[in-house]
Amino acid sequence: MLALLISKSETLSHANDGRILSAARKREILVDLREGFFRICALAFAGMFVYRGVYHLMLDPTRLNVALVAISEILTFTWLLLSRRPQVRDWNPLTVIVSVIASFGVGFIDLEPGVAIVPVYFAAPLQALALGFVIWGKISLGRSFAILPANRGVMTGGAYRLVRHPIYAGYLAGHVLFLVSAFSFYNLAVYAVITFFQVYRILREEALLAATPEYRDYMKRVRYRLFYGIV
Repeated sequence: MLALLISKSETLSHANDGRILSAARKREILVDLREGFFRICALAFAGMFVYRGVYHLMLDPTRLNVALVAISEILTFTWLLLSRRPQVRDWNPLTVIVSVIASFGVGFIDLEPGVAIVPVYFAAPLQALALGFVIWGKISLGRSFAILPANRGVMTGGAYRLVRHPIYAGYLAGHVLFLVSAFSFYNLAVYAVITFFQVYRILREEALLAATPEYRDYMKRVRYRLFYGIV
């Protein structure tokens, strides 16, 4: 009798474990679906912008500033495809909206020549250097690249030895250089919004990562967020 009761108890325990595992698996599938949908939407938006950039380059192949912006976006969605899923990600609706606009708001930029406050032949090489800094930051980050603030581990090597957000720094410098080489008040307004949201994104990201002692130690070692000796 005792053996029968023990057997029934074990059967019920296994059944409950199965239900728990099933529920956990369902949550995992939902997370994967949400992650996949987010990446597809981001990639589609970036792809449309790259198409616009290629179109303008076909009209005028000498516009190196447009080519560099298009290359930057190609790299963004390439790294997004290769990135690994984070340990913790900030899915706050406001953060999602801000992060997507900060990352892909450049898609709203007018790619017409505009007014060249600084000649393209002067701005483009500096823009290339800014893009190079972005690439260095992404190589340093490896597959830990993310659009949303996320914890994929603390990165302290490579470009991250200089500033805490080298990729954002490179983007910001590239945006300014494109703006002065193809100025319009419309582009100024778009870049102002992107920059404001990018700052919000940086603060949210640091708040998430600062929950770990490793990142708090890193913040003490690397004081500057974007530009060494400035901010």
